[in-house]
Amino acid sequence: MVGIAALLSALTLVSGCGSAASSEAQAGPIDSSLSADEVADLTEEAFYWGLNIAGYYELRHVYTQMEGQPAYRGVNRMQPQMNLFDAKTRFATTVNASTLYSGGTFDTSQEPIVIEIPAVTDGRYWSLQAGDQNADYFFKAGSQFTGNAPQRYVIVGPSWHGNLPAGFKGTEIIRATSDSFTLAVRVAVTTRDDADMAAARATVAGVHAAPLSLWTANGGRVPPLAEQPVVKGDYRSFPRMDQISDIGKSMTAIDYLQLLSLSINDPSLTRRTDSAKETETLGRLSRLGLEEGTIFDPAQVTDEQKASIDEGFARARKAAKSAFENTQIDMNGWRLQSSLFFDDLDYVAKAGADDVAWGTPVPYDSHTIAYVFDDSAGRPLDGKNDYTLTFDMNNLPPTTEFWELPVYDSAGYFIDNPINRYSTTSELLKAGQYSVVDGKVTFYLQPDPPADPEQARNWLPTSRDGGFQLAARFYGPTTGLIDGTYPMPGIVRVQ
Repeated sequence: MVGIAALLSALTLVSGCGSAASSEAQAGPIDSSLSADEVADLTEEAFYWGLNIAGYYELRHVYTQMEGQPAYRGVNRMQPQMNLFDAKTRFATTVNASTLYSGGTFDTSQEPIVIEIPAVTDGRYWSLQAGDQNADYFFKAGSQFTGNAPQRYVIVGPSWHGNLPAGFKGTEIIRATSDSFTLAVRVAVTTRDDADMAAARATVAGVHAAPLSLWTANGGRVPPLAEQPVVKGDYRSFPRMDQISDIGKSMTAIDYLQLLSLSINDPSLTRRTDSAKETETLGRLSRLGLEEGTIFDPAQVTDEQKASIDEGFARARKAAKSAFENTQIDMNGWRLQSSLFFDDLDYVAKAGADDVAWGTPVPYDSHTIAYVFDDSAGRPLDGKNDYTLTFDMNNLPPTTEFWELPVYDSAGYFIDNPINRYSTTSELLKAGQYSVVDGKVTFYLQPDPPADPEQARNWLPTSRDGGFQLAARFYGPTTGLIDGTYPMPGIVRVQ
C-alpha cells in the first residue's frame, strides 16, 4: 500500500481538472456580421441560460484559488465553519444564522470522492447535499433523508470507470451529474449555549470527505482535515475574478461573458448533452464567441459591441427578476420559493432566482424559502418605522425540522446590533427564550429595543436607515410551506 505521506505529496501536484484541455482553446471575436440588436439579444439569452453555471465557476474560484481569504480551502476538501454567521459576514448575501456550515467544491475528473458522516445522537438537524453547476442536487443525506446513524458514501463522476473498494452498498454509491460539484453541510444550533454549540461543532467537523486514493492510503478511512493536502485549483481564470466573488453586486456584463466562456471550455463541468434546448442555445451563442474551443476575449470587443452587450445584460437582469417574482407563491405577502412548481427549462426565471442567491431553487424536500419586502399594507419595509410580527402558537409554520426568520438590510446582509441577534428560530421559541402572551408570540422589528422588558426579549433588530427584508427558511417543510397554503402572518407597521 502506498504510504499516506507519499500520497499526500503526490496529491499536491494534482489540482482541479479542466485547465489542460481548455488551454488549447483560442481567443475568438464576436461574429462581425451580427447587428447591434443581435449582439444585445444573444447577450440576454446567454444571461438566462448560463447564470447558474457562471456563478458556480466563480464560487469554485473563491473556494479553490483565492488563497488567503476565509473561504479558501482548496479542491476536494471540506472546511467546517465553527461559528454562526453574523454582521461581519460580507462575502455572501441572505445567509442564515441558525446552522453551522461545512463544504467545498469537489472534482471527480480523476477519481471518486469518499464521504464519512458520524452518528448524530442528539437528534439535531443536519444535512449534506451535493449540487452541480446547474443547481441539480443529485444527492441528499441527513436527518430528514437518511437518518442519524453513521454513514458513508462514494461519489463517482458521470464518465468514471474503475474499481470501487469492497463493502460499499449500492445505496452508498452515488453517480454525480457533473465531474465538478459542491458539497454543502448544514448542522442546526438550538439553544446556542456552550453545550449546544460544542455538540453542533463536533457534528459539523465530523463530516469528512477526500479522494478515494487518499481514503485507501489511510487504511479505508478519510484522514483528519489537518492531514489532508490543501490543493490549489488550476482552473482557468482572468484578472478580475478576485474582485467579483459576489457576482450579484460586482459582476459586469463583460465579466459575465468571460465567466461563461471559461465554463463552456471546462470539461469538468459536464455538459447536459441530452438537452435539446441547451444544445440549440449553445449553437446560437457560438456567434457571440461562446463555444468550445474559443475563449471570449474582451480585447476584441468593439465599443459598439460593448454597448450592445451592456444593453442586453441589463435587459436580461430586469426581465429575469420579474420572471422569478412571478414564479413565487403569494403567501399573505410573503413570496414563497418552492421547487415543486419549478421548470428547469425556464431559463429566464431560473436566472432570476440565481441572481438573488446562487444554487436556487433548493429542493423543496430539503427546505423552502419565503421572502418579504413589504408590510401588511403593501408598503416597503423601512428602518424609520417599527413593526410587529405575530404567530399563533397553535398555528406555527409546519415543519418536520425547524424554521428560521432572519432579518437583513436592503443589500441582504445581517444588520449590526448590540445584542448580536440576526434571526429567530423555532428552536429558540421551543427553548422558552421568547415571551408568549395569550397563546401568541409577537416579534418586534425595529432599530431600537422596546422599553418593555418582555417585549425586548422578542426584539429583532432592523436597520436604522433604509429598507430591510426577511428571508424565512423552513427546513423539512410540510404541505402548507410547499404549496403556499400556510397563512403566514403579515408584518404590521406600528402607527
